[in-house]
Amino acid sequence: MSERDHREPSAVGPPGHGMRERSAVYGFFIIMGIGTSAWISRLPTVKATLGLQPSGLALMTILGGCGALVGMLVSGVLTDRLGVRRAMLLAASTWCLGMVIAALAVTLRSVPGVVLGLLFNSAGISLWGTVNTVEAGAVERFSSRSIMPRFHASYSLGMFLALGLGSLLSHLGVAIGAHLAVNALVSLALVVACVLLCPAQPLGDCKGGADDERSDRQEGSGQSSAFGKQLAAWGDALVLMLALINVALEASEGAVNDWSGIGLVDAFGVPESQAGLAPTIFAAAMIVSRLLGTHLIEGLGNMRSLVLTLLVSALGILVYALSPSFVLSLVGTGIWGVGAALGVPIVTTLATKDPAVAAQRASVISTAYYGVSWIIPPAIGFLADHTGVRPALLPLALLLAAVTLLVPTVSRLTRE
Repeated sequence: MSERDHREPSAVGPPGHGMRERSAVYGFFIIMGIGTSAWISRLPTVKATLGLQPSGLALMTILGGCGALVGMLVSGVLTDRLGVRRAMLLAASTWCLGMVIAALAVTLRSVPGVVLGLLFNSAGISLWGTVNTVEAGAVERFSSRSIMPRFHASYSLGMFLALGLGSLLSHLGVAIGAHLAVNALVSLALVVACVLLCPAQPLGDCKGGADDERSDRQEGSGQSSAFGKQLAAWGDALVLMLALINVALEASEGAVNDWSGIGLVDAFGVPESQAGLAPTIFAAAMIVSRLLGTHLIEGLGNMRSLVLTLLVSALGILVYALSPSFVLSLVGTGIWGVGAALGVPIVTTLATKDPAVAAQRASVISTAYYGVSWIIPPAIGFLADHTGVRPALLPLALLLAAVTLLVPTVSRLTRE
């Protein structure tokens, strides 16, 4: 872990690739952040409108999140077979349908309807995440520079815009159903525009690369099919360790989105419009950290940067959960965001270095997260019934500190 990471020379892609495709990827990430965070910005209203306790909100999230399990199990295969453009359209359309259903169901105060909407929503977002990961990894390889944090900064920018807008619309008394439905339809239209901007043969569809020799061996052994590569990825020790680290990072990010605002409402009695500052500050901190983080990664290397991001994120959770005042808790979410910013981009870079199996590895990492995302953040709700929301987040700090122990082994495996 003492040596700096060295990038391979840029990949050779089809002619006509460059700024246009990179711009499309930035757009995919921004729109994903906008689309998903509108729901987060109105969670206190969802909870109040449906008359749910934290455990009830958690159970609803668990049931709705089952769609992600189905989506992630097939997302690698779908991305391989459909290609980036068609897979992205399928993902965004499924997500949009789910969000419109959920928006209508909240208006009608129907919990089963919300669950149905979240099933479609989570299935779409799981495929969307895989396609984003594959295409972003390919563009980064093509550019031969560390730009993954900036792609993820675009997602954080989308979150920041959506959360800020959500707080404003809540303050103005805009109906939650109208807000969420319009947000979904506009997001889908913007995805279509980005797909049209993306080249006819995106770099994410190009399977050649540095590991062609290994890919040829897999083809000779009958493992060249999409399903065969998917099964092989599940047996890869490096991929599984990256998946565990990603679980801790994504669960932490999901928890701040789902619970930080509600925790401040419960602890300090602030209105929803003020409580929304917590995930908004988190997103703003991530934007700044991700924009500047490329220099940190290039200076320290992936592994040292990964350890640093895990520990700072854990510190932020401690400050948020244990602070005696509203303002200090907001400071904690800022530290949390600075720490969490670089972890997922680093994991994404390491997982997508081999273009021949990038989709399958991305699917494993995302499946592992979504497999527990419907357990870890919602489980906080059940714990919160007994401890309060903020103390219920403390186990996440321990989880983040624990997975730092995997980083030396990941470093060794990436050099082999």
